Amino acid sequence: MKILRKRYLIVVLIIWTLIFTACEKEIRLDMGDYRPRIVMNGIITPDSLIEIRVSKSFLYTDTLADKCQLKNASLTLYINGKESEKMMMTGYEQHTNHDRLGFQYTAVMALYRSTMRPKTGDRIRIEASAEGLNTAWAETTIPVPPQINQIDTATFFTAERIMEEINNEYYPGYGVGTLYPDSIREEELYRNMRIRVGITTQPSDALQYFMLRLHCNNNLIADDLNGYFLGLYTDDDPIFRESYRNSLLEDLLTEGPSYEGTKYFDSAIFSNKLFRNNSYTIDFSITDYYPIHTTYVKTGEISEWGYPIYVPIKTEVLNPPLEVQFTLISPELYPYFRKGEYDPQSDEESFKLISEPELSYSNVQNGIGVVGAVSAAKLQINIPPFPGEKNRVPKR
Repeated sequence: MKILRKRYLIVVLIIWTLIFTACEKEIRLDMGDYRPRIVMNGIITPDSLIEIRVSKSFLYTDTLADKCQLKNASLTLYINGKESEKMMMTGYEQHTNHDRLGFQYTAVMALYRSTMRPKTGDRIRIEASAEGLNTAWAETTIPVPPQINQIDTATFFTAERIMEEINNEYYPGYGVGTLYPDSIREEELYRNMRIRVGITTQPSDALQYFMLRLHCNNNLIADDLNGYFLGLYTDDDPIFRESYRNSLLEDLLTEGPSYEGTKYFDSAIFSNKLFRNNSYTIDFSITDYYPIHTTYVKTGEISEWGYPIYVPIKTEVLNPPLEVQFTLISPELYPYFRKGEYDPQSDEESFKLISEPELSYSNVQNGIGVVGAVSAAKLQINIPPFPGEKNRVPKR
């Protein structure tokens, strides 16, 4: 069977190769009639100032440094159908990224901020205009956050890791010979936690979308362990299957889609399709929830690669609290957050500028970009001190 399967895959790949090489079409690009469009991106949260980043689209052949900078734009904010204010530009932001060919570019975006703080349930409309460009607009409604009713946890052990490590631990550079002092031993099995959380939402005729994240609030040390998102094992709950990311080639290699052992991300998207009476109990698991902090000192020696050599002198197992975050996201944001690339609660995250022809979702009319809204519910889980034996650490 394995030989037949391999032959089948080889034949399929050859056919695909012939098809793609045979499909050649000349496309003439008329750049003379090209007209830039306004680009707007923003995530709106209740009881917070609205921030919208504005720029303009540009041709892929445009290499000027300020190709996307949009000057003297005007943004008007409407709340529940009434004009509220003219948003003020607070400055410009620069974001450096790489295009699909690997070339680096810098995007310059103007940041506009409101003085109003919208509430949950408010319908928001933002219109952007600039000389020589069509007026662009986007609408969204700030959702009511879900309510967390209960939470139950249980510890379980496995001989194998339930998923790959999402967040790497912090070590001071190259040259570390061992992870722990000689007196430290790892547990024989992997320690995991199963979490069941009951949530309730407001009645709605429209489909609702959610993002689940679990944040480790470690404020005890000032390094990379100081706060991070844990990986989520979601194979045990069918509600997460709709957001499974798979490709046609993966289906061929696995003889059909499989949900087992694939959803190893630090966020999970789901909808209320399986809710009953606007309620559901989410079932997921985590691992690596006991951070391990090791102190190293320099030996004064240099490795063969020229890096200083460190040795571990002290290892601690920490037990910071965990924060469960259920974020109700507006339908406009679902196609973006489904990719698992953005954190709706972080001011440091921003949308990548859409600057060249590609398959992209946009809810900005007469323009490009995404403007949506989120509302979050949070609950803290207090983790007890590590129950392992003395001089023991969780197995990694």
